[in-house]
Amino acid sequence: MPEVQVDVERAAMAAVERVGGGEELRSGVLAALHTPGQPSQRYNETIDLIALIVSVATLGWTVFWSLRGPTSRPNPEVVARRIRVELSAPATITPEQRDLVIDAVVEEILSTDQDR
Repeated sequence: MPEVQVDVERAAMAAVERVGGGEELRSGVLAALHTPGQPSQRYNETIDLIALIVSVATLGWTVFWSLRGPTSRPNPEVVARRIRVELSAPATITPEQRDLVIDAVVEEILSTDQDR
């Protein structure tokens, strides 16, 4: 399980970079990953973005492993589509932001898997 946590963190950080998040977003995502359930003092929009990034990174790995065959990797479009269908974004997140996060996470997941 620790390896999965590292992979989720790596995917989440890729999403932070893709959406142009600064240090506040980066630290918020790391805090949410490592201390789930702890209340945050951040603004609602930032909390929603943090929650989306953590959720997409976690769900992305779950979807990836459920679709991955013994000798084949799932198509990135299929992984992204499943995430979009299974996860709703908060009203404060634009569709463009949601898509940036999902695309960054899927790319990072496939890159990480390829490196193994």
